[in-house]
Amino acid sequence: MPALQHIFRHYARKKCYNSSGKFRKRNGMIKILVDGLMHVGDILISSSVFPVLKKAYPDAKITYLTYGNLCAAAQMIEGVDDVYAYDYKSGGGLLQGIQVARDLRKRHYDIGISLDPRERITLIKWGAGIPVRISLERALGWDLGWERHFYTEDLPLEGWDVTKHRMAESFQEILRRYFHESEKTFIPGRFKPSAAEDMEAIENMLSTAQANKSMKKRHIAFCFQTTMQYRDWPVEKFSELADRLVEAYDVNIVLTGITSHQDKGRKIIAGMKHREAALDLIEKTSFRQLIALFRKVDALVSLDTGSAHIAAAAGCPVVTIFTFNSPEVYQAAVEPSSVEPLPYI
Repeated sequence: MPALQHIFRHYARKKCYNSSGKFRKRNGMIKILVDGLMHVGDILISSSVFPVLKKAYPDAKITYLTYGNLCAAAQMIEGVDDVYAYDYKSGGGLLQGIQVARDLRKRHYDIGISLDPRERITLIKWGAGIPVRISLERALGWDLGWERHFYTEDLPLEGWDVTKHRMAESFQEILRRYFHESEKTFIPGRFKPSAAEDMEAIENMLSTAQANKSMKKRHIAFCFQTTMQYRDWPVEKFSELADRLVEAYDVNIVLTGITSHQDKGRKIIAGMKHREAALDLIEKTSFRQLIALFRKVDALVSLDTGSAHIAAAAGCPVVTIFTFNSPEVYQAAVEPSSVEPLPYI
């Protein structure tokens, strides 16, 4: 099997690449399918691959395949031209997989890149007839099993300790090696510019609050709850931190989140001495407005959750409170000069 696999990969490379190592265009344009069936934070962490892809193939059309509820996030990533919603059904789903593979085959993708390759998506891309199928799982710190036989390229990451680098750096490094890129400076993935109406909506929210209260001009946002209890931080800690920030930096505290976060948000405000400096925007913004908010505030204090990576992709300075995961690996993808890991809290 290894010998046959080597022959197949050699044939695929000879067929799909020219002598300079560039992909041979089909239909006049290179079409790349990137799949990431992940959480929103992981999608944004791994978005560091797009600066590398766009440098290698500036005229390529890139489609991002992900869960339907994450398409809004994927569509906002700089470098993504289109999204493909895949509504994964757990347990079975063979017919669905065949239907998706047939649909993708009609779109004639030239390159398929898996950020987190799993069994079903591996078979779907193979069934879609994508000639070059690349797996980046080693950026996540694991190796493929039988699935590797369905990829033409299972990229190595030798001499690179993924536990000592941000995951975003690992994704960028593994793809840079593939394209023989000499650039070493980390370039984080970023969101596209916010729409004018989203920026205006946030400006109105902040200005209305300032008109109704004796609020400050500067804002620090809080993301204070996660979906996993072991990553959370106590209410009283957030209340104390909010008061210290108000007293030290003369700022407003903007609380963000979804409906299920409202109870904890109310308790944080109730525990503050400087309640007048608190602005509750929990469940009051759309996803795109949340990005716009992070572009207006001065910084975000967040637990280890998706909001930290949303803010970073929006260009907002982020301080992440880690209570469980490794900060070396899961830090938000901000510029290298601003990265300074702090001890566990």
